[in-house]
Amino acid sequence: MDIKTEEIKKIVLGDNSLFSYTIKKVEIVNVLGTVVAVLDEYFITNSAGEKYKLYKTKEGNWYDVPEANTGVAKSILIALKLKIDTH
Repeated sequence: MDIKTEEIKKIVLGDNSLFSYTIKKVEIVNVLGTVVAVLDEYFITNSAGEKYKLYKTKEGNWYDVPEANTGVAKSILIALKLKIDTH
């Protein structure tokens, strides 16, 4: 369930690759439909149009959803998380 969408933000990684992202609150539910967490979802797009989704708890911890980024190099995801944390 979408709760709130924020403005588009931009970041540049160390290799000068440009990414834009939006943040929205999402509810994670279990198989019974009970809300188990409310997370910030980072919907990220690079300049080539590739899309990524990262999730962060309100405490500031990254929450990995395995099916969200299949086939994406972990190094890209780590670099994005680090840059967002320091942005």
